[in-house]
Amino acid sequence: MPCLLRHSRVEACSSLRDPRLGLRRAGLQIFGNLAGSPPRLRRAAVGHYSTAMEQARLEATLSWLVDSASDLAPANSLDDALDRYLNRLVQWLRADQGSIMLVTDGGLSLAASVGLNGAAQPGERPVAVTGPAYEALAHGQPRLLQGALSSDRQTPRPESAMVIPIRARERIVGVLNVGKLAGSTEFSDEDVQVLTVVATQLAWILSNFELMSRMWTLAITDELTGLFNRRYFYLRIQEEIQRSQRYDAGFCLGLIDLDGFKELNRLHGHLVGDEVLSQVCGVLRKNLRGVDLAARYGGDEIVLLFPETGPEEALRILTRLQTATHEMVFVGRDGIPVKLGFCAGIAQYPYHGHRSDELIQRADESLLEAKRAGLGRIVVAD
Repeated sequence: MPCLLRHSRVEACSSLRDPRLGLRRAGLQIFGNLAGSPPRLRRAAVGHYSTAMEQARLEATLSWLVDSASDLAPANSLDDALDRYLNRLVQWLRADQGSIMLVTDGGLSLAASVGLNGAAQPGERPVAVTGPAYEALAHGQPRLLQGALSSDRQTPRPESAMVIPIRARERIVGVLNVGKLAGSTEFSDEDVQVLTVVATQLAWILSNFELMSRMWTLAITDELTGLFNRRYFYLRIQEEIQRSQRYDAGFCLGLIDLDGFKELNRLHGHLVGDEVLSQVCGVLRKNLRGVDLAARYGGDEIVLLFPETGPEEALRILTRLQTATHEMVFVGRDGIPVKLGFCAGIAQYPYHGHRSDELIQRADESLLEAKRAGLGRIVVAD
């Protein structure tokens, strides 16, 4: 069985065993659909060839495409998205080099690269206007190249390479290049079919990245408070647990509940309560560190993630947030000033739990203990 299919099945089985990967897919379903739905990609693959790709290979490829689209979601820019996509693609193909070149003013400029060792920089336009990439641009056909390729480039040249035009709405918008150095297993015609399907998704990403970014922001943001939502928090805490395990580090989780918020809603109405909650969350965002994450957990409960932070530092941060909140004066019904504070509980990974639900439970227990002790209390789990 070809190596690409074998590796894809291993990845697919791993995702079934690990529910965290399933959560990521569910949370980013709309992003994956925008990047190219499996039926659309399947039709595109069949359209490129007189015979359809082997069913198992095609399904394995589509599974990778869904995962890769999900991984693009937090990208800050198109350049970031293309760089992340290409790195993942080169790793999946067991290749040594790769590049994405985009059409600009009738030529090609480099948008992302892997393994070129600084031979070209993103945005740079190659001096030569000949070669496999320009031939793919001119003729619109994928190419499989075997044997040493001549070039003035100082970095090692691949001895097996695929050059695939990126076509969007019947127009070629770029070229995708992937290569293997001497000593690696050569690419095959079947691999060209796989990469052509990848190029179809890449064309959708290039055409719809701005829309996908807006949809991603909506998918992870709580509409009322502007904080991240509960779904995104679960995604991030799983990533933080994995990162902490890899680097033998720790982090803290804080759970906040506003003092007197239910009474505020009763006296002034839920519209005022919503406005006050939104303003309080604005104070939290303004006073957190750049690496911290705040998400609305439910109602007036806010969950905070403090990467690489011990309980003492987490306590100092929450105390600072308390002070900033106490200094705010909110206007209630009939212009009556309203002041709010909060109680909080803190749990630390890995001492209070190795799973997200264990950490949340310990933080919640500490929060309940803080509320029993009075207003404005913060309790660290034992």
